[in-house]
Amino acid sequence: MSLLHPALLYGLLLAAVPVVLHLLMRARPKKIDFPALRLLENIRKQNSQRMRLRHIGLLLLRILILILLVLAVARPTLPAANYRLTYSEWGTGIVVILIAVAAYFLGRKYWVRKVSQKNVQSWRESWLKTGTAILALLLMLLLVGLPYQKRVYSEIRNPGEQLQLNVPVAAVFLFDVSASMGYRHENRNRLEQAQELALTQVRSFPSGSRVSITDNATAKPIRFLKDLNAAVARLQRRESLRPHDASLLLNDRLLSAIQLQTNERQKLLDEGEGKNSDRFLREIYIYTDRLRSAWSLDDAKRLKAEIEQAPWLRCYIIDVGVQPVNNISLSHLSLSQSMVIQGSMVRVSADVTNQNLRTNQCVAELYLDDGNGSLVKRDQTSLTLEAEQTGQASFSIKTNSLGIMQGEIRLAQSDPLKIDNVIAFSLRVEPRPKVLIVAEKAEEAFVWEQALAPSGLVKRGVHQYEIKVVSPSKLLSQLKQSSSTSPTKPDVIYLMNVSRLTEKTWNALQEFVEQGGGLGVILGRGENWIDVGNYRDFDQADWLAALPSVVTRPETLKKIEVTRDDHPIFSYLKELNVLSLFSSAAVRRFWKTDLTEGAIPIANFNDEERSPAIVVRKYVRGRVLSLSTAVDLRRAAEQQNWSDLARLDWIYAAWADQMTKYLQGGRDLRLNRTVGEPVVLSLPENRLDKEALLQLPGLRQNKITIPFQGTLLNITASNNRLSASNNNGVKKNRQVAADRVGNYRILFPGEAMGAYGFSLQLADRETDLQPLSYAELDELFGVDRWQLSRTYEELERTVLLGRIGKEAYPMLITLLILFFLGEHLAANFFYGRQES
Repeated sequence: MSLLHPALLYGLLLAAVPVVLHLLMRARPKKIDFPALRLLENIRKQNSQRMRLRHIGLLLLRILILILLVLAVARPTLPAANYRLTYSEWGTGIVVILIAVAAYFLGRKYWVRKVSQKNVQSWRESWLKTGTAILALLLMLLLVGLPYQKRVYSEIRNPGEQLQLNVPVAAVFLFDVSASMGYRHENRNRLEQAQELALTQVRSFPSGSRVSITDNATAKPIRFLKDLNAAVARLQRRESLRPHDASLLLNDRLLSAIQLQTNERQKLLDEGEGKNSDRFLREIYIYTDRLRSAWSLDDAKRLKAEIEQAPWLRCYIIDVGVQPVNNISLSHLSLSQSMVIQGSMVRVSADVTNQNLRTNQCVAELYLDDGNGSLVKRDQTSLTLEAEQTGQASFSIKTNSLGIMQGEIRLAQSDPLKIDNVIAFSLRVEPRPKVLIVAEKAEEAFVWEQALAPSGLVKRGVHQYEIKVVSPSKLLSQLKQSSSTSPTKPDVIYLMNVSRLTEKTWNALQEFVEQGGGLGVILGRGENWIDVGNYRDFDQADWLAALPSVVTRPETLKKIEVTRDDHPIFSYLKELNVLSLFSSAAVRRFWKTDLTEGAIPIANFNDEERSPAIVVRKYVRGRVLSLSTAVDLRRAAEQQNWSDLARLDWIYAAWADQMTKYLQGGRDLRLNRTVGEPVVLSLPENRLDKEALLQLPGLRQNKITIPFQGTLLNITASNNRLSASNNNGVKKNRQVAADRVGNYRILFPGEAMGAYGFSLQLADRETDLQPLSYAELDELFGVDRWQLSRTYEELERTVLLGRIGKEAYPMLITLLILFFLGEHLAANFFYGRQES
């Protein structure tokens, strides 16, 4: 045990005061010579003995009260251990008390009251009380005190022996550099506040201490600096630590810090030949705003287990956050579509959350690129939000010019956290995709053509697709006329109930798919029956999704059951909650097919064999789809048509549109991503080995060469098939990284603003400023394995107690109160009026 104020122990001399007062002020009986009352002499002697016994007990209580009072003021500390009584110790103590009470009442009944003389009864009762108290005390010491002493002593010895303040420290300073640490309060952001606290803490370390400074910006290895001066110099550089738009979870970095401490400690123990020769106090300081977004509670068990295996390690959490927060945030960007047709409307929206404790009037503004790289305000909307309420800011944009269209949604008012007041977005404006429908007769393609480009929309010039219908005999010449860079090259080709094609035509279709085209094979009956052998004779199994086998006409009507409702072809229908209506369409005939390698069925017929209905497959850079029933209305009047899919009205049109979009998407077009997520762009093949400028947020530019590979950005040409494991020849420049929120563009010299770019948004979890609760900290670190401080004074006191032990002040105050109550009860009981 050690004392925070050892000089106060001189106050223990005050324990002699009750003895002196007792000797000086005790009552002295007066002498009365009255021979007739000599018979009372024996009673006087017994009462004198009894009062002397009671006076000594009361005197001891008062002495203990003074001793405890002095010790409590001196603030003793004890080595770290669990000084609380366990459930079994509490139970044993209660049993002992019950035994003592029972013994007292039994003795009073069978020993005290066996005699009739009042003076003898009083004498026996005094001895009974004293004996019962001594018995209870002995049982408490034997059954409770001894096991308690052994348990606490073993906890003190394993392994946290009492530590001294001058022992050098091996400390890891882990800084949370999440975007929320940019919150400004009292003209400082949270990271600047953390650096000041850390600098003061390092300067207080004993000589010979070692310090490591790390953060959760990257996964770099953690190492100790050479000395304390190096740590001070690094903490004094403000630019060494800054909030990052993208950061790692603190769980992972804390695990790395624990591993560093474990390895260093084991190294010293091995050098000491197995002896406990670790000369350092090992501590980890976590400077954070304690927000839930920086931690992973799903991985809490792993972190807690690692901390439990290092009982010699102490973790201190320094909370530099501000509560309550004053913030309004933008999050959850949503675009109706990322790739839009020129002249169409697109809807862009974002959630606006009021994280204040009062109602706020929020103004959200829409800014769009003016074509020269500058953002110009186009629209605004106003929202009134109650405390902790979320609204939505939505804007409609008309797309006129081709290429990449970029913009931002901004909050007009400012608040302490600026990073979530702006959200950037990009969308790609393209000409209408060209769809080629191959059918024996134009009448067979009419229904499908109207689903993709209705005549009414075509007349108004607002249709989505340019449709062209050709016969199977003209397909080859059409493909030869359309080179890979030709403006007449189709994006999607549909084979509508095509009976047979020549070998050259099949080869041309295969090459079309390899170059990124989409091919949809609709198997029904056209002018002639489909030639099954023609679909197999030229190695079509290498690249088609399914091969026709035999036509079946079930006795009862069948339906199509969707098995992959998350697939892009069905996700939109699922969002509209109309998949059940789609599956209600009757199917009278369908082809049974053989799936090829790599093909995935996303819908089946509900026959006994669950025959594939819709099958998809990716081949090189293109996509192939097979539909095993017809989609036209041929002979519908006689109910001899193959299916009633075309009778689904707008659901049929929406399904056809989503199918065409899927086949068109030979490349993954994700223009809006979360910062920190790898970005992969594919440019046309004529951009290979071209010099370009990568324009970063803030209009900063860096020179790059296509193909390019950076830390988070990978740009390849469409004909560049280098894989991640074979990237020879790819230019690398790790100084150029897509690690900030905002808009990015790729510019080629001598050209306009360019048709290539993307946007990065802050992770939605970063905009949630909810702090971790104490229960969640227990879940991450374990109970009593973390200490929380908010100021340097709190940190100093917490660290001091962590190094020299557990303060016994609360325990002594509790005992002091109990003894005061005991003294009060004893005084009233001992000096109570005796029965005459």
